[in-house]
Amino acid sequence: MVFATFFPFRTANEDLLKWPMGRENKFTGIKIEVKKKNSMTMSVVDPGQIKLAIEKEGRFPQLTTFDQSLPLDEIVKEVCQKWSLPIPEQYAFQYADYNCYITEENRAGLKNGTVLKLTLSPAKLAHDIFEHLKATNIEEKKNALSTLSNISEDAAFASEFIKRDGLKLLIGMVENKPESSETLANCLTSFQELMDHGDVSWDILTQGFIKNLTTFVNKKNPVDATVLKRCLSILEAVSINSPAFYQVVEKEVVFENLVLHLQNPIPDIRLNAIALINSLFMRTPNRRQFAELLSKRGVRGYIMNNIIRDSKIIRGEMAHQLYVYQSLGFSPLVDVVNMRGNASNQSLFENLDKLRKAVFESELVGTGSARPISQAGVLSKDFKRLGFVDIESPANDFHETPPGLLPLHTMVYFANKYSEQYIKIVLENLSRGEGYECPFARASIALVKMLCEILEINGDPISESGEGYYPIFFTMDFAFEEFFCICIQLLNKTWKEMRATSGDFNRVMQVVKDQICRALREKHQSMEMFKTTVFSLGFTKMLKLLQEEIHERNMTELKAKPVVELREQVLPELKEIVKQQRLDQLIQGALFDKAPGKARARERFWYCRLSPNLKFLHYGDCQEGQAPPLENLPNKCEYVLRGRVPIAKVTRILFGKDCPQTRDRNFRRAYLSLCFSLMCDNEPDEKHLDFIATSQSVFAIWSDALSTLLNKEMPSSESQEELETLLNMEMKLRLLDLENISIPETPPAIPSVPPNFNFVYDFS
Repeated sequence: MVFATFFPFRTANEDLLKWPMGRENKFTGIKIEVKKKNSMTMSVVDPGQIKLAIEKEGRFPQLTTFDQSLPLDEIVKEVCQKWSLPIPEQYAFQYADYNCYITEENRAGLKNGTVLKLTLSPAKLAHDIFEHLKATNIEEKKNALSTLSNISEDAAFASEFIKRDGLKLLIGMVENKPESSETLANCLTSFQELMDHGDVSWDILTQGFIKNLTTFVNKKNPVDATVLKRCLSILEAVSINSPAFYQVVEKEVVFENLVLHLQNPIPDIRLNAIALINSLFMRTPNRRQFAELLSKRGVRGYIMNNIIRDSKIIRGEMAHQLYVYQSLGFSPLVDVVNMRGNASNQSLFENLDKLRKAVFESELVGTGSARPISQAGVLSKDFKRLGFVDIESPANDFHETPPGLLPLHTMVYFANKYSEQYIKIVLENLSRGEGYECPFARASIALVKMLCEILEINGDPISESGEGYYPIFFTMDFAFEEFFCICIQLLNKTWKEMRATSGDFNRVMQVVKDQICRALREKHQSMEMFKTTVFSLGFTKMLKLLQEEIHERNMTELKAKPVVELREQVLPELKEIVKQQRLDQLIQGALFDKAPGKARARERFWYCRLSPNLKFLHYGDCQEGQAPPLENLPNKCEYVLRGRVPIAKVTRILFGKDCPQTRDRNFRRAYLSLCFSLMCDNEPDEKHLDFIATSQSVFAIWSDALSTLLNKEMPSSESQEELETLLNMEMKLRLLDLENISIPETPPAIPSVPPNFNFVYDFS
């Protein structure tokens, strides 16, 4: 029997805890005993024997032991016998708080103190509901649907109801249009929850069933909220899971009316509406055409105004649906991303020529008449100045996919819409000289590739758990192209701030990526706000932010319990290093001032050293700038103590205004912070040796070292800073092998001692 300290806790029924001491509480399985006055202990019984309560409507609850080793049917039979219930096969256990049957698969989750209820078994309940649904009595059918909607989530019941062709019965009821909205809502709720178990194919549906659902979606007049929500959700599932009925949904749903549901004040309806739009978008064979339809119907504006701007925080399923819509909105770009450059592509060559002419044959630049295209040398020179790598055949620069031909598309968009900025960037880089220019074409290709990675524009399947949507892509048509125009100007700005050369290309791109990702996390609701934010993240500010994050990450790691314990182990060793450094400074010695502030005072300075054996302080007069060796320091002095001071005779150290020398009327108060005195007991009157350091650093070193000799803690802040610096450096070195490995908050548990040590390691 294992004893432990008794602690307070709560169960499903606290009144059952009021149990006499020394007796076992049948409800909790805990035996409480009084061992001594004011102390209690408890013992826990076998974990296979669970103490719980079982209740049934109209019956007095039973407190019983639930034996996990017995079959569930036997336990049900035993409980039925206690209540004199016939046919125990028609009963089963559910949790008292919610409709979930206890089965052989989930019974391991039962805990002491659980309250169960005895109710009809899944098979019996499924049979009764099925029969009531076939009845002609409207009230009986209505009650059966209400019960069904509450229990359909349970897998055990769903399996039994589906076996009886319950789904076909529900489909027929929807086709026949139930009498009331409440009945239809319960019918659709039950059907969807039964289908969500994934046991039946969605091809079980009929066209009549789907058409009736689309009738409610197409209505402009108000519809029951639950009915509309379920209709939208079921149609979405049909679009995704049934290729056969997807075309029926697409044909029957009136798109203009579907879009209007994005304005519904109920969040669940807006969610299901955008989910249905996404499912239709995802399954359409021509996404480019569908994207144009969405643009004409103003779907982007509805989403921006009624979902994004109307909600303070968007998380969970809505965030995922916005991410899906954003990804689908980028799908027309995917074809361009996966298209390689080809020198025989006439359209590609025409776009390249547009880029060249926009700068070198522009009226804004004033280059005069256009040069003939046939001059290959002129073209190559222009392509080189534009920043292409393969100047003879620039189409080869677009061979990698992704980004394919998308960079060319965005560059042409930038040159056409923002011609002045485009010309400015190209000419500004040409003026920087060889090796310092930012090659526009190469930078644009690398930038678009980076943006494709950030926004996941690569043709891969859309993530089923992604939530990374950005409102700026819901604000306008050609949002990606506008995004590129901002980012290419940012890249040029950052290149200039970093004073980069051609060898810094990758480094600049990494900084730009960090700038863009930081600005995107703000989820700005306009391109202009995004531009303001990302342009404010200059290179200097980025360095500062990175340093702060590194420091914060280091501090977080240093607070982890395993690291704290390691610091405690390392600290004494480093303290000794700092102490030894201080003592070495004393052995080297220092110059002290007798009359600070008096430039012409004779014999103004004196020198003091600690003997190598750390037992005596040797001192004597000297000139400014001298450092006499230990043997040259005389054994006489004007001070009370002569020649040398035994450390063993020093009793204490005084600092600042407590020093005896500060009592002199002629002492200047400005030097209080540099004063310290050694108090000695080698005379009846306590004698002292007074110091005035020439600087704050000398004062800190000597006060620390002398305190160390007296077995006291070093008082100066400088010593603490040095100790912290050494400690942080030592910790970083020791944790170097754990870089990019998360350190747990608590160290792993030490395994128990094995029963014996009769084993050996095999090193072969």
